[in-house]
Amino acid sequence: MLAGTSPREIREMPIEDYVAGVVAGEMPASFPPEALKAQAVAARSYVLTRKIDARAAGRAFDVGTGVLSQVLAKEAGPAARAAAEATRGEVLVLGMEPVEAYFHASCGGRTEEGDAALGRGHAYLSSVECGRCGSSPRGRWTARLDARELAAAVGLRAPVTAVRVTARTPTGRAARLRLEARGSKVSLAGADLRQRIGWGRLPSLAFEVRADGGGFVFEGRGHGHGAGLCQWGAAGLAREGKGYREILLHYYPGAEIAMLY
Repeated sequence: MLAGTSPREIREMPIEDYVAGVVAGEMPASFPPEALKAQAVAARSYVLTRKIDARAAGRAFDVGTGVLSQVLAKEAGPAARAAAEATRGEVLVLGMEPVEAYFHASCGGRTEEGDAALGRGHAYLSSVECGRCGSSPRGRWTARLDARELAAAVGLRAPVTAVRVTARTPTGRAARLRLEARGSKVSLAGADLRQRIGWGRLPSLAFEVRADGGGFVFEGRGHGHGAGLCQWGAAGLAREGKGYREILLHYYPGAEIAMLY
């Protein structure tokens, strides 16, 4: 199995070492063991879909190692390795094919549909109730962005004078926005704005926005694109006594868990 961010940085890893590294990179080791196991199965399922895709596309590597793929830690601790070992070979499937098991930090109460979040309209990425991730560091957040900074991010020459959400997804996240400046305006997808501003500075698209002096205040909930497994929600379910299989089938409705190797 290959993992890397570019053909010049390719390295080969056994898949279970990779899975343990992703669990360590994506979830705090302090999370309950059942949540870590759920993350291990999701990570294994996702990388198998990328491996299949890489072969079809003739790519030299299977998957990247950053936030646009799955974050791979340099070292996996005992908790992450135990989660990988306990679920060795277990994969989320639909018709015995691995599913694209996307995940995110916290959904803010309800996960997002895969099509709205990622352009991936899979039934197993349907929106589901969560309600267990309120204790996450960005369960609620506020970000203030300067009018000139916003203008530079979207290519407007004058400071932004108005920001309006013009379309929302079924869960209320910002699907499209219009930003106006003196004599010009631009319309763009919410995900595009978030990428331009920075994933960390605009944690999610579940926000309201208002003008504030020389800038704009975004008040939101959750962290990440919102589709698939909610990591803080998984931790909450685990603390309620739910096992990793039950957690996974909650966040990926219609999928099954199979032992593929």
